[in-house]
Order: sequence, then structure tokens, then C-alpha cells
Amino acid sequence: MPRFWRLLLISLIIVLVLYGIYFTLGRPVIPLPTIPYKVFPGQPLHAIVTSDGADQLRLTLNTSGVVEVTSADQSVVALNYTPDTFENTLDLGERLLVAQKTVQGDGDVPESSPFLRKLINWVIAYYYHVIRFRLSVLVTALP
Repeated sequence: MPRFWRLLLISLIIVLVLYGIYFTLGRPVIPLPTIPYKVFPGQPLHAIVTSDGADQLRLTLNTSGVVEVTSADQSVVALNYTPDTFENTLDLGERLLVAQKTVQGDGDVPESSPFLRKLINWVIAYYYHVIRFRLSVLVTALP
């Protein structure tokens, strides 16, 4: 057997064994490092972050189907989603972009590519059903 095919087969077996271990552990959520984001005074997001007296908001995306916003360790918003409801969100976002372009009068309305929409839906379904991770963004309001 040529060396390329042997390496490919060994790599595939290693990936399958690792995923088998991950699956038997109950597909736990893999936490990714928190992304810090600083907001300066005068920005619209600054007023939202400081509206409840805290100087920080944490936005957490859990690909098992939960989006949560917390402030001072208290939940502000918690949304549950599935790949189907996420597709509804994409539809809404696309309509808002078209409406914004129409109101601005550019006359150049962006068209959605069916392939791009399918690709986004496949990625969402992959991370929802196969590998789960948690991504957090910590928004800090500067004084």
C-alpha cells in the first residue's frame, strides 16, 4: 500500500477514535477562549452595556442551541435555537439588509446566493449536531 493511502487511513482511524471518545463522553461542550471587546464612550453599544449599572456584558453562543447574554452574573436574555429557527434568523437578516439598501437609495440590492445559504445552514447543522463548542464575547464599557 502506498505511503499516502496508509497515512490517510491512519489519520481517518485516529479521527474516528477521537470522535468515538467524544461521543461516549456525551458530546460535552468545548469551551473556547473568551474574546474581549472594549467599547468607548459615545458608541451606541456603550449605553446598552452601562444601562444596568454594570460595566460588562457577556454574550455566550453555545452551539448546542443556546445564546445567552449575562450582566453581573445575572441572565439578561437567553434564547434557544435549532438549525431550522436559525434559518429563520438568516431570512430576517437578509430582509433587513434589503430594506436598508432600499431606504438608503443605493438602488443596489444584494442578492443572496443559494449556495452560500446552504453552506451556512450546513455549518450550523454540523456544529449543532456533531461538535459542540461555547464561544463567549466579553464586552467592557470604558469610562
